[in-house]
Amino acid sequence: MRRSSKNLTRCYRARFCLAFTLVMCLTVRAFPVQDIGGTLAFQGQDIIGGAAIIFKPPKRVRDLAGNTAAMLAAARRPSRSNRPAEVARNNNTTDKNRPTPQPQPTPTTTVATTTTAENRAEALKEQANTHYDRGDFLQAIAAYQDALKLDANDADVYNNLGASLYRAGRYQEASEAFQNAVRLTPNDPDALNNLGAVYYVLERYDRALDSFQKATAAKPDSADAHYNLGNAYYMSGRNREAQTAYRRAIELKPDYVEALTNLGSLLISSDPNGAAAQLLTALRLRPGNPVAYNNLGYAYVKIAETLDRTNAVQYLRQAVEAYKEALRLKPDYVKAMNNLGAAYNKLGQYQEAEALLVNATRAKPDFPEAHYNLGTALYNRGDFKGAVNEFQQAVRLRQDYADAYNSLGTALYKDQQFDAAIGAYQKTLALEPANAETHNSLGTVYFRTKRYQEAAASFKEAIRIKPDYGEAHFNLALAYVALKDRKAALEEYNRLKKVDPKLADEFFQKYMKNR
Repeated sequence: MRRSSKNLTRCYRARFCLAFTLVMCLTVRAFPVQDIGGTLAFQGQDIIGGAAIIFKPPKRVRDLAGNTAAMLAAARRPSRSNRPAEVARNNNTTDKNRPTPQPQPTPTTTVATTTTAENRAEALKEQANTHYDRGDFLQAIAAYQDALKLDANDADVYNNLGASLYRAGRYQEASEAFQNAVRLTPNDPDALNNLGAVYYVLERYDRALDSFQKATAAKPDSADAHYNLGNAYYMSGRNREAQTAYRRAIELKPDYVEALTNLGSLLISSDPNGAAAQLLTALRLRPGNPVAYNNLGYAYVKIAETLDRTNAVQYLRQAVEAYKEALRLKPDYVKAMNNLGAAYNKLGQYQEAEALLVNATRAKPDFPEAHYNLGTALYNRGDFKGAVNEFQQAVRLRQDYADAYNSLGTALYKDQQFDAAIGAYQKTLALEPANAETHNSLGTVYFRTKRYQEAAASFKEAIRIKPDYGEAHFNLALAYVALKDRKAALEEYNRLKKVDPKLADEFFQKYMKNR
């Protein structure tokens, strides 16, 4: 029992202090098991991003690098029968300006001069194609640029130059090359697709959308273009249209793993069971897909949130296994590391959660959700100072992180840093003014510091937002007792009887009986 009551002489005031300790346990519920971490603590909806780049003409070869799916083609134009074996110049230019098209030499002598120029251009294209196939993109760029000096109106060469620049990470130059390809062939679906792809990488999503929409209109049966369109919609926050585009890509290409993975990812919030089905299909097609396992884990977490505690545990354990598999396939997958830690928090396995989340914050110190989840684990292990430090890191990294501010307030309260706790709760309410639970928690701290008028105001606001909030009614009645306003306390008690008879009986037994 707190010693703050030792100078209070009346018996009911002594009982009041004892009961206040009890009501604190009832009302300050920062981390009940079913709410640990919250949805925002998970980083689940990874998509396999990037965009499909088409190298002309298409013989598809899939190249998955990191989280970027690229569709490259390797077939070539037929070689001329009597072309001389000429070696392209090795010009590793780093000039970032678009190659200046030069006119073909005017044939003022013989047909042989023209034929020689054409053969030389063809030889340069073949050499560029070979360099591209070998992954020597700088050599390919130089050869394509030399070919364009001989024939400035070859849209395919511009397209392949753009693909080479793209693969070399020179995205702005790639966009210029693809723009030239589109200028020469405005309705070429591949050139439109590739222009959209480079805009996507440059995060110019409005232009990417425009290009991909034109590409799908020019070639409605292009699975790649529909997939790319889905990615651009997703990055523009238009999830419904993204789902439609992914579904169309899958209709055209049922084994399109990237589209299946991304569709499953988008369905997690609205249809977690449907999301799990899409992700399991993707994993049957490509078992070594860590992104799909990560997202599958998140789908299981969302399913668990719809169930009672007993049934939820089954899905949380399935989520744990999915995250573990994601990490087995990709040990440095920090998002999966964070998500596994958050799932352990939900299962009450705080020691396991702490170990994982320490590693996650070391691997990615600027990961606010990982700091938040680590704070949750430390709080539940009784390390309130450690929890305060992690929550502070979370809000430093993400200043609009309302859940982290709220949890920081609770950890500060438990560490008896009351003024700081009030500040953290006030920051939460600045971000989420309609959060009834935080108003109630703020009132609790005011009450603990004997600021009863402010406590009553906070409890009233919680009730205004959530009229059936039994704990807030209980606490408001208690605040009136502290303010010696017996009439108001009785009126609030009568309201509490209608909202929560059990809590009302508790209030009666502790504060009204025998008085």
